[in-house]
Amino acid sequence: MERIPDWRRLALAAWCGLVVATPAHAQKQVEGPYREGFWIGVGLGYGGANVSCSGCSTTRDGAPTFTLRMGGTPGPRLLVGGELNAWGRSEAGANETVGDMSAVVLWYPIRTSGLFFKGGLGVAVYSLDGSPKVESEGLGVSVGVGIDLYTGRKFSLTPFVTAMTGISGNLKVGGTDTGFAVRPNLFEVGVAATWH
Repeated sequence: MERIPDWRRLALAAWCGLVVATPAHAQKQVEGPYREGFWIGVGLGYGGANVSCSGCSTTRDGAPTFTLRMGGTPGPRLLVGGELNAWGRSEAGANETVGDMSAVVLWYPIRTSGLFFKGGLGVAVYSLDGSPKVESEGLGVSVGVGIDLYTGRKFSLTPFVTAMTGISGNLKVGGTDTGFAVRPNLFEVGVAATWH
């Protein structure tokens, strides 16, 4: 029997390896992005916030925002966890903040895509340092959309848009409840670093 030259054996081995690896690689591509177990995202952005109330008008002011979210992964198309959004600025020696702390659900309609829609329910807060201090907290809801742009198997840059509004809560002045209903709200655009 004629002996097969070494270069042909190497070519045959490489071809067999390619034939075996191609379906596995194709399957991995179809499976899409890695979403499993614990995840955490930290983001910075810019947003506009104001406080709405009956019979009053406030302007929407812009300022930097910070976002922190983390949680678990029940399935490849669903993430659940907690989220903190904070907006803040300082003017005339007074610090003003608007934010929320919410339980959130991130839903990926297409398993192989990084696009997600977000909904949240939690506590919306407003604070204005001064003498006396003005603050409010109550039930809040948030919605958002974003996309995970993977730069590695378990890491992505995540541009996002979030809108939050309070739906209950009274204004407190110097710790005293005025009975006057206010609704803090925030609209922000940012980018998060997300570890999956």
